[in-house]
Amino acid sequence: MWDTGFVSLLELRTMAAGDLEAVVAVWERSRWDAQPWLEKRMDYTHEENVRHFRDVIAREAEVWLAIEEGGVVGLLALADHRIDQLFVEPRDQGRGVGTTLLDKANELAPGGLTLFTHQRNERARAFYERRGFRASRFGMSPAPESEPDVEYTWRPADGAAGDPAGGPAA
Repeated sequence: MWDTGFVSLLELRTMAAGDLEAVVAVWERSRWDAQPWLEKRMDYTHEENVRHFRDVIAREAEVWLAIEEGGVVGLLALADHRIDQLFVEPRDQGRGVGTTLLDKANELAPGGLTLFTHQRNERARAFYERRGFRASRFGMSPAPESEPDVEYTWRPADGAAGDPAGGPAA
């Protein structure tokens, strides 16, 4: 669906219990890279992050992992048609890992996708907009974050994702 760019030997699979530490490590590094202002303010410990991922995210969403050379390089948490989390190891960004995970989300929810990201996360917003997602609502994330956010939607009727004009993705 979307052009994956440079990724060649990427395995996608669902998360297993033994993956938790590696997944949370990628999740933490990616969040700090994407939104340091928020991570500093929230100041969660690694143990709190592990507990939240295990007890909330992994229970409420289907978690898919991008694996390369035996290691986790990205993650997607999908709850029905809503992307709850999509994070890529910072050193692996720009190689098509996120796009590959987005393709998996589209395969699992072909009728369309929604997601929220923070308004200040310009890289995430540009990533989704390049793939045909449209800002549909601006608001505020729930407490304790209380950070201005934006809801994005993508529907097949919007044209080929990645090209708002409806042509093939580049």
